[in-house]
Amino acid sequence: MSSNDKKYVFNTRLTGRLPTALTAFWTVRKRSIWQNARASMLRLWFQSLKQHFHRPTPQAAGQSALIQRSQRTLEKHYQVSSTASVDVLWQKMNDLAGLASWHPLITGTNAPNGQQAKPGLIYRVFTHWVPVPIKIFVEGVLPGEYISLRIFPVPGLEERAVYRLESALCGTRISYSIELKGWLSPVAWSFLRPYAARVAAALAQAAEQATTSTIVPKQYRDIFS
Repeated sequence: MSSNDKKYVFNTRLTGRLPTALTAFWTVRKRSIWQNARASMLRLWFQSLKQHFHRPTPQAAGQSALIQRSQRTLEKHYQVSSTASVDVLWQKMNDLAGLASWHPLITGTNAPNGQQAKPGLIYRVFTHWVPVPIKIFVEGVLPGEYISLRIFPVPGLEERAVYRLESALCGTRISYSIELKGWLSPVAWSFLRPYAARVAAALAQAAEQATTSTIVPKQYRDIFS
């Protein structure tokens, strides 16, 4: 057999075996792809089963949410009693232009004279601990009972303040609640604490002084009339 004949036979055998090799390679490749896909599907299925059977109880979930909330929220409640009536206290508390006359935290406000709190109202105040005006949003008002405010001092901090009046046997009960949210809450609370502790007592004192100043002149008029 000549050399040309040998080359022809070799090329014929190689050409005949090439499709068979490619078919075998593709079969093995498809099998590995299917096995990997099946393994991934089984892994996802087992993970979903694990999450389903190891789901925390509602009590545990509530405790976890409470812990997370306590880590980013600071709350404090103050309460005092006053001999002033609810009407006098409400007039003093609802007079936004006169807040600086009694509020320990506020040094001034842009509210016009006679401006009263109403839901949706936005005004600004100046305070002891922030050198720029602070925006205050009136969240809710129930005449003679409570005022709820949202305060935005600086980015990263939100404050909610609630003033509440309740009639009691010995006078009127004043409640002041403050709630701080945001990552700056611990720092802000270190500045606010001494002032916040005096808010309810300062309101009671201002209302009692206003009551006394209106009663005494009337007594003198009765005496000398």
